[in-house]
Amino acid sequence: MTDTMKPSLSYIIVCDDVRQEQGGKISLMGLFENIYALNFPVLHPRLALISAWTDGRGEFEVVTRLLSPDRKTTLRETVSRITMNEAHHRHMDVSVHINIEFPSSGTYWIEHYLDRELVSSMPLAVIQVKEQAFH
Repeated sequence: MTDTMKPSLSYIIVCDDVRQEQGGKISLMGLFENIYALNFPVLHPRLALISAWTDGRGEFEVVTRLLSPDRKTTLRETVSRITMNEAHHRHMDVSVHINIEFPSSGTYWIEHYLDRELVSSMPLAVIQVKEQAFH
C-alpha cells in the first residue's frame, strides 16, 4: 500500500491562453500580472490559470477561486481531482475562464485549496487607467 503525501504548489501562472502541443508540451500566451481598464465594469475576455503541483502521492481535490477585493464574492470557481502516482512527478492543473466581469478596480484574489485547505492566495490587481496603452 502506498502512503498518501500532500503535494506542494510550486507555481501559479496567469495568462490569456494555454494550449496543449504535440509531445506533451504546453504553450502559454500573453502572461500578465495586472489587468488594465479604462472603465468599469469591465469584461475580461479570457483568463487562464496554470498551477503546478509537486512532491505528492495520492488523489486530491483542487479548488481554484477568483475572489472580489473584499474576498466575500466568488467571481469564478473550478474544482478538479488530481492523481499523483509518484512523488517526483509534476501535475499541472489548468483552468480557462471566459468573460469575467470585474465590477471595479482593486486587488482581486486567486486562491488555491487542496482538500479544502487554503494553500495559496495570490493578488491580481485590476487597475483603472486614463488612456489605452499599447505594449
